[in-house]
Amino acid sequence: MRLPEIRIWQSRLLGPLFAALALSALQPAMHAHAAQQKTLKMAFRAAETGFDPQRIEDRYSVGICENIFDSLLTYDWLARPVKVVPQIVETVPIGEEGGTRFTFRIKPGIYFSDDPIFKGVRRELVAKDMEYAIKRFRDPANRSPYSWLFEDRIVGLDEFVAAAKKSGKFDYEAPIEGVKVLDKYTISFKLREPDYNFIYFFTLPIVVPVAREAIEGYANDTMAHPVGTGPYILKEWVRRSKIVLEKNPNYRGHTLNTQYANPADPWDTDAIKYLAGKKLPLIDRIEVSPIEEEQPRFLAFMNREHDYIEETPFAFIQEILPSGKLSPEMQKRNVSVFREEAPEVTYDAFNLDDPVVGGYKPENVAFRRALILAHDRQQEVTIIRRGQAIAAQSPVPPGLIGYDPMFHSIEQEFNPARAKALLDMFGYVDKDGDGWRDLPDGKPFRLTYKYRANEDTARQQAELWAKCLAAVGIRMEAISVQFADLLKDRKVGKFQVSGIAWTADYPDAQNFLQLLYGPNTNISNDARFKWPEYDRLFTQALKLPDSPERSKLYHEMNRILVAFAPWRYGVHRIFNHFINPWVLGYKKHPILFTSFKYMDIDAAAQKAAMQQ
Repeated sequence: MRLPEIRIWQSRLLGPLFAALALSALQPAMHAHAAQQKTLKMAFRAAETGFDPQRIEDRYSVGICENIFDSLLTYDWLARPVKVVPQIVETVPIGEEGGTRFTFRIKPGIYFSDDPIFKGVRRELVAKDMEYAIKRFRDPANRSPYSWLFEDRIVGLDEFVAAAKKSGKFDYEAPIEGVKVLDKYTISFKLREPDYNFIYFFTLPIVVPVAREAIEGYANDTMAHPVGTGPYILKEWVRRSKIVLEKNPNYRGHTLNTQYANPADPWDTDAIKYLAGKKLPLIDRIEVSPIEEEQPRFLAFMNREHDYIEETPFAFIQEILPSGKLSPEMQKRNVSVFREEAPEVTYDAFNLDDPVVGGYKPENVAFRRALILAHDRQQEVTIIRRGQAIAAQSPVPPGLIGYDPMFHSIEQEFNPARAKALLDMFGYVDKDGDGWRDLPDGKPFRLTYKYRANEDTARQQAELWAKCLAAVGIRMEAISVQFADLLKDRKVGKFQVSGIAWTADYPDAQNFLQLLYGPNTNISNDARFKWPEYDRLFTQALKLPDSPERSKLYHEMNRILVAFAPWRYGVHRIFNHFINPWVLGYKKHPILFTSFKYMDIDAAAQKAAMQQ
C-alpha cells in the first residue's frame, strides 16, 4: 500500500518528526492486521510440477490449482456419497438430445484475479475461456496428460485435431461443431454418443476456464503464472521447495452448504459449527512445503511447525495411533485423526513394449504372471504399510460406482511354488549355471524396478520386489527416480517395472479402467497395454449408465486384465490425517484434493502452541 505524502512547510527539521509520528500512528494498525491474518502451514508428500491446469497430472500440482482456478462444477463438501453441484455455472446440466448435449451457463460477474497481463482492466470470466481450455487439452504442443478426456467424444473435435496435425497449425479461432459458444456466458457441447461420465469431467480442477491472454502472455512459463478465478492466488513459488497462496481479493466468496450434512458425523457437526453462515475462505495465507522424505515431514507436524499432516507415513502410525487409538501424547495435545479409506489404487506396471517383460505371447504372459505370483503383497500390507491397506483385486477401489466386491483373482495371490513352475514350464531356467534364471533363448537378464526417490515406503517396496524375485531365481535392480522424472519416464515407456498410485478424479470405475485403454498409451496408460477386445468393451461401456449391463462389461474387462497381467495389483491405502486443535472445520473429501477453502484457524490458539 502506498502511504499518503506529507507536505512540509519550510523547516527540514519537521520532516523526521512528522515521519516518526506517522510511523508510530501506523504501527498499531499494522500489528492489528498481522494479528488477524490467518496462516496455515502443511506439507505435500511429493513435489509439484507446476500450475498450468491443462498440462499437469500429479495430485499435488492439481491440489494447488484447485484453489487458484474454478471448475464449472464441483462436489458438495459434506454430501456422502458425493454429489455434483454447480460452482461457477447456474445449474448442473442434464444431458439433452438423448444424453449427447450438455449446455453450461456461467454466472455473470465472476472475475479473474488481478494480474499485470490484464493491464489494469478487470477481466470477466466468459464462455470462450472454457472453449479455449478444451482446445488446449487437444493442442499437440501442450502434450496434455489428460487429453484422453476429450478424445473420441465431442463432435468434430478429433477431426479438427487431425487437420491441425496435418497442416502444422492449431487454429484456436477455428469453429468446432461440437463446441458452441452460444452467447457471452453460455457454452454447449455435442457428443458423438451418450457418455454418462461426461458431466464429471467438469468437476476436475484441471478442466477449468483459463484466460487466453494469460496463457499466451506467459507462454514460456505458464506453469509459474496461474491466473484463475478461485479463492487463492499464487504469491510465491520456489520449485520443489515452497508454495505460498494468498487470499484472492477479487474472489466472490462462497458458503458451506449444510443441506446434505450427516448430523451423526462429528466432522460434519464441527464443520457446521465453525464454518456455517460465514463467507469463505477464512484463511488468509497457505504455506505448503513439498517434503518427500517421510521423517522430516512427520517431525514438522510433531514439532508444531505444520498445522496438520495428511497421508501420515506408515512407519510412524504405531507411534501416534497404536492399536487404532490416539497415543497419550496426541490426546494431551488434543490432536484429532481423520481415517480415510482412500478411493485409489497402487500398482506396479509392466512395460508391455519392453522385450523382456512385455509382449502378448504365451511365454510373455506366463513370465509376468510368475513375477506377480512371486511377489509377497501381504508383506507390503502388514510390514511396509503397517496394516493400513487393503489388497486390491482389480484396478477399481471400493466405494466407486462400478466396483465389484465379489471379484477376486487367484492369479494375483502370492504363490512362489506356482511362480517357479511357470518359469520352468516356459523355459526361464538357469542355463549357464550362475544361479540365476535366463531367458528362453539362453540370454541372461536383469530386471529394473523404478521407484520414487526420497520415500521410505517406495524404497521398501522396491526392496521387497528384489527379495521376492531373488527367491525364485530372478535378479532385479531397484532404481530411485525423482517423482516428476518418474512420471515422465513412465509416460514415454522408459522403464521395465515401476510402482505408482492413481487416485479418483471422479467417482466411477471408468476413471481407473481408462488407465489400460490402448489409445491412452503415452497419456495415462503407462503399461502400454493394447488389446482390441478390452478397448472395444471400454468404448461400449462409455455409452451405458450404471447398470447390470455395464457391470458385466466391467467384469469382462477385469478378467482380460487378470489374463494378460499388465499390472501387479497393489493395495487400496488407508490414510490417517492428523489435525492440531486450532485447525477448525477440517474434513477430508474423497474426491477433492485439498481442504483449504473449507477450514478456519484459531490464530490465538495457534500462536500459543507455537510458543510451547
